[in-house]
Amino acid sequence: MFLHQEESLDRAGIKALQWQRLQDTLRHCLQSDFYRQRFQEANLSLDDITCLEDIRKIPFTTKADLRATYPFGMACVPLEKCVRLHSSSGTTGNPTVILHTQKDLDEWAKAVARCLHMVGLRPGDVFQNSSGYGMFTGGLGFQYGAEHLGMLTVPAAAGNTLRQIKFIKDFGTTALHAIPSYATRLYEVMQEEGVDPKKDTKLKTLIIGAEPHSEAQRRRIE
Repeated sequence: MFLHQEESLDRAGIKALQWQRLQDTLRHCLQSDFYRQRFQEANLSLDDITCLEDIRKIPFTTKADLRATYPFGMACVPLEKCVRLHSSSGTTGNPTVILHTQKDLDEWAKAVARCLHMVGLRPGDVFQNSSGYGMFTGGLGFQYGAEHLGMLTVPAAAGNTLRQIKFIKDFGTTALHAIPSYATRLYEVMQEEGVDPKKDTKLKTLIIGAEPHSEAQRRRIE
């Protein structure tokens, strides 16, 4: 287990933790003008939320809401308390902007570290992050998580495939993070260069995501 206390809770303990965090989240949300107005429109107050099941009373937040409040209309803390923002590409409208405090970044690192621990990665592994860095959260999120877990982390980013393969071989990379199409491309170039990943590398774990892929593609990458 990575989070020993939380992961060993019984059902009653889980419910109690969920209830505590729901209350904390609602109090935090109501620091935002948007959510205060949304609660008023629903004729709802914190006093109306008395148990976990009351989550059904809470209005949904939609993509349209996120776009309508662009860029900072949903902020629940003053901007001076925020240290980072990320956003979607905004290909069909205003980008979706997410603000982060330092505590958010710390919790993000912990959450990703837990996921990496769950798939068997540990301190001593060499984690090569071949995902894009920037407004897209995939690269930085996995960077933080890998470092929080205590792995040696290679921030290779995307592209420059021959260099990626050199890093995998020279640094003893044991875990690789990439989008599915790029993982496939890495393997194709390995074949072109006469590199057998089973014999010539220490790779044991591949983490893929951020774009759709079929079961057949997953098996091919494996």
